[in-house]
Amino acid sequence: MIPDYSIYDDSKLVSLLIERDNMAFSEIYSRYWPILYKHAYRMLKEEHESEDVVQEVFTKLWQRAPSLQTDISIGAYLYMATRNAILNFFSKNQVHHAYLVDLGSFLDQAQEITDHRIRERILSKLIEEEIEKLPPRMREVFELKRKQNLSYKEIAGVMNISELTVKTQMNKAISTLRTKFGNNLPFFFISL
Repeated sequence: MIPDYSIYDDSKLVSLLIERDNMAFSEIYSRYWPILYKHAYRMLKEEHESEDVVQEVFTKLWQRAPSLQTDISIGAYLYMATRNAILNFFSKNQVHHAYLVDLGSFLDQAQEITDHRIRERILSKLIEEEIEKLPPRMREVFELKRKQNLSYKEIAGVMNISELTVKTQMNKAISTLRTKFGNNLPFFFISL
């Protein structure tokens, strides 16, 4: 007789999934697909793309099943995987700005602290990628200010340039980043 997997809690299903149990995978899929689809649809606003994102998440879950930790929260894992898949989708389609606008409104909703940290890391990564694209001198000025918290005068001394040049380079760097991220550029990433 085949056991009723619907009575198993998530931790039991994860243990079985790690052992490559198809029925455990099917139960996890049945439990979480509708929730993940709704989340993907809310962010993507397109049926087929939302379905593709969620399908990709479950495909990767099956592929990575043997390496999962037994104490993993499968709901949190799938939610984070869906968020990452959505980010990858946006990244591939060059619509970071639209995502950040949606993310801004999404931030207004009550979420767990873990979710906030994940979003901060994602935003930080996107901003770091844009900082890497800055011209070398501008990037050096920006990073000396942001990472080492040096004053304009100190930066001018380190780089052997004038304070006015430092200020000009900082303003251009911030302007470039604001052009990429609009008003959604988080203040805590550029606290000057």
